[in-house]
Amino acid sequence: MGRSMLLVVVLMTTLYAGILNTMQRRLLSLPNIINRNLLTKQAESVSDYALRIAVQQSIEYGMMAGDAGLMKWQVSYNNFKIQECNIDSIQYTFAENGNNASFRAISYVSAANMGRTLGYRAEIAFSFPLVTLLNLDYCIFLDVNQPAFNPAFNMVYDASEHGNDAEFFGNVDTRPHGSGVDGWKCASFGESSGAIDGYIRHTGNATMMVSSSFTLMAFVKINQNWGAATLYWLPPDPDDPALATNGVGWGTVRKKPSGAIWYSSGRMYYTCTTENGLTVELSTPFTPDGKWPHNKDPWYFVALTYNRGQVKGYLNGALVGTASNPLYPWYKPNAIRNKGMYIGREYYGNPQVGDTFHFMYGLIDQIGLVPRALTDGEIASYYNLVLNPATIQYIRD
Repeated sequence: MGRSMLLVVVLMTTLYAGILNTMQRRLLSLPNIINRNLLTKQAESVSDYALRIAVQQSIEYGMMAGDAGLMKWQVSYNNFKIQECNIDSIQYTFAENGNNASFRAISYVSAANMGRTLGYRAEIAFSFPLVTLLNLDYCIFLDVNQPAFNPAFNMVYDASEHGNDAEFFGNVDTRPHGSGVDGWKCASFGESSGAIDGYIRHTGNATMMVSSSFTLMAFVKINQNWGAATLYWLPPDPDDPALATNGVGWGTVRKKPSGAIWYSSGRMYYTCTTENGLTVELSTPFTPDGKWPHNKDPWYFVALTYNRGQVKGYLNGALVGTASNPLYPWYKPNAIRNKGMYIGREYYGNPQVGDTFHFMYGLIDQIGLVPRALTDGEIASYYNLVLNPATIQYIRD
């Protein structure tokens, strides 16, 4: 009996010692486990950051690739350290097949701490271009994706961060779902029964004010055989102190826009007025081809950039002309500060005898005012994305 008890005690002691030894080993390895998990989490986070860098570069690299079919780049980094991790390199692949283009980026990240090292690889692929990455920071953006304009509220909702809801007047309303350039809705000017006298306006505030550089852009369909239409009009501010500084009377510039895009007699015009009263303007041939109900009519993208005395005009994402003030680049004036904006007609301030307006007859969508001059690449990318929205194909890590 005594020997049996002794054997049981020895076995229990051995088992207990084994359990304690195992627990001790695991407890001693706990810092390594924690360190490995922390490194992995850090590597995941840094890898996400590396992919964001890659996606931001996609616009530049995609524009460089052009129609080359297949292009590859690798960017290696020296001591690009974040926490305990290094971004070692990013590989880029741009492939184009007809009208379809895709972009893939692979990031390589390494991490080291407390004698442990690990490598982390992640990748992302998407259709190109991915214009949502553009930092447009709109003053106002009217996507017109709302129920029919309601006379009780009289608002066209602003989708920018500023909440600059616009107002509508006259014969203008939203077209049904599916009519807009993005597959949703758009603004219809003069298309329902009634007079062709509709327009949208915002009377202006500090977030709507531009002068040194800005971009106007919209998608439009102008009815065929319509002789003249104002698409976008930034009225000048009579209280802009630059007018008095330059000795410019209000009567001289009352009917001149700070910035405008308008159509007349077979040409699309892009116009700005500098603070010394000079008009900087260019034009390009354009033939309206809109036919009610516009189900099969093409959308045209128009954009204007102003940058310290220089105007650029764009049609369907392509630069169609550049105009500058006479002393450019030695003299780079601001445009006259604007006071709000008008879509679908001009605005000349307090009405005077003889004032006439050129109303829009057709559809307008995706109306934006950006407080900087977008680059040629950004304009092209924006146009391409709206017509061919980018999609994320996969993310793998």
